[in-house]
Amino acid sequence: MTKNGEYMEAFFGVELYKKFEDVLGDLENIEVDLKDISKEVGRLGGKIDDQDRLETAREMRAATYESAQQVRDVRSFLDFYFTQSQELSQVILERDAYMLLYQIFKWDMNDVRDLRGWIRDFNHVCKTIGYRPEDLLNMNRLTVNPVPEDVVRYPVYAVDKHDYCLCGKNYDDIMHISEIREEMQDKS
Repeated sequence: MTKNGEYMEAFFGVELYKKFEDVLGDLENIEVDLKDISKEVGRLGGKIDDQDRLETAREMRAATYESAQQVRDVRSFLDFYFTQSQELSQVILERDAYMLLYQIFKWDMNDVRDLRGWIRDFNHVCKTIGYRPEDLLNMNRLTVNPVPEDVVRYPVYAVDKHDYCLCGKNYDDIMHISEIREEMQDKS
């Protein structure tokens, strides 16, 4: 594969906002590891036997090397995706929004929790780039399969293969269709 092809695959092959969150998590882990190494260095200055000192030094060397590798990976990621320009960052986030839309519209109806997660992520990305999610995603026509008429007004936006429903005003509640019907019957 050519270098340009590798860049294209890297660019379109990941959800960048998720990768960015993972990188921030990696930085937090590196911080914790370095603090632990610092404590071990302090312990090496104390009274410990030679064997313990050697073993601790080996562990610290390995942990330091691993932290350096993680820092290199984080730096490479940030350099590749975010140092190019502000316009590129906008394009990356727009691309993520449209990738999430694609996932939402291609939902296999197996588990409504997947759909809820993608919608949350989509709303987050839209908020970040200043888009209105409702301009891009009509929640009333979320899936090809229509929601049963008797629960549509709950509101229910989608039903999976196991009769669990995505519902609620913020599209983040999940209830079984029988629970919704019982609740609607109790209210009437």
